[in-house]
Formats: sequence, C-alpha cells, structure tokens
Amino acid sequence: MNRAHERRLRLLLLPYVVGIGLLFVLPALLSFGLAFLRYDALNPPRWAGALNFTLARTDELFGLSLTNSLALVLLPVPARVFGAFLLAWLARRGRLRDLLRAVIFLPSAIPASAFALTWLWILNPLYGPLNALLGSLGLGQPGWLADPQWARPGIILALLWLVGEGFLVSLAALYDVPRDLEDAAAADGAGPWATLRHVLLPLLAPVLLLLCARDAVLLLQDSFTTTWLLTQGGPYYATYTLPQFIYEAAFDRLDFGVAAAALWALYVLTGLLVALVYVVARQWGVGTSEEDFLL
Repeated sequence: MNRAHERRLRLLLLPYVVGIGLLFVLPALLSFGLAFLRYDALNPPRWAGALNFTLARTDELFGLSLTNSLALVLLPVPARVFGAFLLAWLARRGRLRDLLRAVIFLPSAIPASAFALTWLWILNPLYGPLNALLGSLGLGQPGWLADPQWARPGIILALLWLVGEGFLVSLAALYDVPRDLEDAAAADGAGPWATLRHVLLPLLAPVLLLLCARDAVLLLQDSFTTTWLLTQGGPYYATYTLPQFIYEAAFDRLDFGVAAAALWALYVLTGLLVALVYVVARQWGVGTSEEDFLL
C-alpha cells in the first residue's frame, strides 16, 4: 500500500474523527471544567474547587445509585454475552436458522421506549403474561416492578433480551472459524458440546472479551431509558441508577456542577470496568492485540 493511498484512507476517517471530537470529546472536557463550578444556568458560574465532588460523594443517593448501576452491569453482562454466543452457535445451521436469527435480533431493533413499555406490560404483577404463566405452572407470582426485592431482577430479565448485536458479532466470528477444526475435533471423538467448550470458546475468547467490555460500557451509560420508563428509579430507590442521579441533579435541582462531578464518576467507573475486563483477560491468558482478534 503506497503512502498516497494510505492518506486517502485516513481522509475517509476525518468526518468520523471530527464528529467524535465535537460530540464526545469536547463535551466531556467542558463537563470536567463545569465540575469545579457552582452553576444553575440562571446565575453566572462561581469557582467551587472540589466542593461538587464532595457533595456528590456524600449524597446517600449517589452511593445507592452507584450500587444499583454496578448490579445492572455485573449480573447481566456475562449472561448476555454467553447467551448471545450460545444462540449464535445454535442458529448458524438448521432449517429454521433464518427465522431464529430474525427473532433474536428483533428486540434490539425496537426503540428503547417501545421495548421498555412492552416489558412494563409483561411484568405487570396482576395482568402480565409472565405472572399468568407462572400461576398456571403453580409457581409464585412476584410483584416484579412494584416490589423492591423483585424490581431489579425484573429489569435484569428485560435487559437479557437485548442480545441482538452481540449475537451478530458472535455469528460472524463463528463463520470465520475454519470448518476443518470442528471436523478434526469430531474425528477425535468430540461431540458438539465438547467442541464448543474446548475448541470454539477458547478460539473466540478475544471476541467474547470485546463483547463483555462493550456491554459493560453500554449498560452502565444507557440504562437510564429502561429504568426510567419501567420504574423511575423505584420502588423505594431499588432501581435508582447513576445516570438518573446525574439527570435529577442537573434538570430537577439545576445543580450542574454536582451533575458534572457525578458524570465524571461515571466515566471513571466505566474505565475501571474496562480495566477489569482487561485484567481478567490477561489472567486467563487471552490476548488483546489486533492479531489475536483475527482468526
């Protein structure tokens, strides 16, 4: 590849880089400066130093929102990633593979508001189809979103259905695996599950690692829409998350400095989760270089 062709390829990335800078990097830097100011959008900003970080840290709702956010990330992410991979493995062959792929991806294509309202009906403790099914089987019928003990499991159950993008990535990765490897495992007497466990999972571990990091970042920052429409943080703050704390600090109390400080706490937490995934990958001996992700 000559240098002129390489420069043209880099120019193709220029609109993307400009968009990232204007829509993500610049607002993040402005919010960092805002975290050191007392500002309510009505009066001129005043220097506050680290006061906003102290106010956010000492707020009881901040600690509660942090705990709930971590629970909505650490529990669903492994289940979503492994579930997407398992569904991709089951859907890559068979007569109904096209129908199965459409059914799996469909929830991810639905707007977040419509998806949340659908689950608001499904998890209705009195008239919802899920409790009707549990009752017909002679099982208990939880209060779900109306019960503080079941509200968080209800939201986690809804989030487990959003595996469409991870499913497509896993499916593409499985199609890139040479068929000779599976044929060799079958020739050695390995069944489908043994091939999945000892051949496909180790081979595609870097892809699953990437999906774990992506899902952790996505759920931590994008859980606001689902939790707000389903429970608005209730009942009794059982599903009150960090994005909701930031939203209320900024637009309910007009305390933009505290909201910016909490936002940077969210950024730090996101970075720590990605670092945790990286450390786990290194402990398991999973490579993270570009060559490791190429099958």
